[in-house]
Amino acid sequence: MEPTINNPNKIAILGAGSWGNTLAYLLGQHHKIILWDKDQGRVRRANKTRRFKKPITQKYPDNISISSNLMDIVGAEIIINAIPLKGMHEIFGQLSLIKLPQSTIIVNASKGISPQDLKTPSEIIAEFLPEHPIAVISGPNLAKELILGKPMVTEVAAKNLQISQKVQELLLTPTLRVYTNDDVKGVELCAALKNVIAIAAGASDALKLGESARASLITRGLNEIGKFLKFYNCPDKTLFGAAGIGDLIATCSSNLSRNYRVGYFLAEGKKLNDVIKNLGEVAEGVNTTKAVFQIAKENNIDVPIMNQIYRIINQEITAVEALLNLMNRPVK
Repeated sequence: MEPTINNPNKIAILGAGSWGNTLAYLLGQHHKIILWDKDQGRVRRANKTRRFKKPITQKYPDNISISSNLMDIVGAEIIINAIPLKGMHEIFGQLSLIKLPQSTIIVNASKGISPQDLKTPSEIIAEFLPEHPIAVISGPNLAKELILGKPMVTEVAAKNLQISQKVQELLLTPTLRVYTNDDVKGVELCAALKNVIAIAAGASDALKLGESARASLITRGLNEIGKFLKFYNCPDKTLFGAAGIGDLIATCSSNLSRNYRVGYFLAEGKKLNDVIKNLGEVAEGVNTTKAVFQIAKENNIDVPIMNQIYRIINQEITAVEALLNLMNRPVK
């Protein structure tokens, strides 16, 4: 393990995957960053080359230190989580033993719903670090485009307005407009559920169903996401904001989206394990689909598109059969 860095970084980022690298690159233009990753081999390579390859090949800014030692993040004022959902219990369990200062703000940038305990990322964080202020960020933010400086918006949600405003100030750049929200649950639900609809959109495009079909999926998918938000008593404003319809449109309309590509390849007849292996990155929509199916079934939430995606992922039906099932449903 490399020696402890012990520098007074204001911001720490957990996870050096595509999203973690993107956030590090963006924030590293103006702030000192400590980028942490569990994979010691990846950390050694990153320190040697000072480059990352995902989502695109780029040089790390000089302001970024890279470490696999969790103790190196202790001095950070803000910790941004970009770890895939399945690794969060382990890492935040370790962080709970480190005794971070209670003033440390935890910002979640991961997306999904855990099929094991049906929790969103911020709920997992709160389980281990209940005394810490928590915020979440989400929006129509494709990583490659964010790195390239394409103009876009995003949302930061926290129950405390001062916390959301502090994170807003941190993230603002000439090409990224940041809006605040107090609906943490709604923002995370939108972030997770749009990935399931993106799998459907990718499948639709693979079947060459056309632009109208994709727009129809987005429209009905928005309706299904709205049913989940209503079940959890989340306000409508979130559904129609950047974290809701904005992220849904972006993720369902671009092959830069991992979940879109999962749906595309499944509709081509490829096996799920092969798709995930060839993707080389985590597509959170796959596990989220399993959690969504369970929640919807237990609480009688009518989400036909999401249910068909669940059946495709479990290899019960093909994409063509899912299409026929949806088109032959009674119109309500």
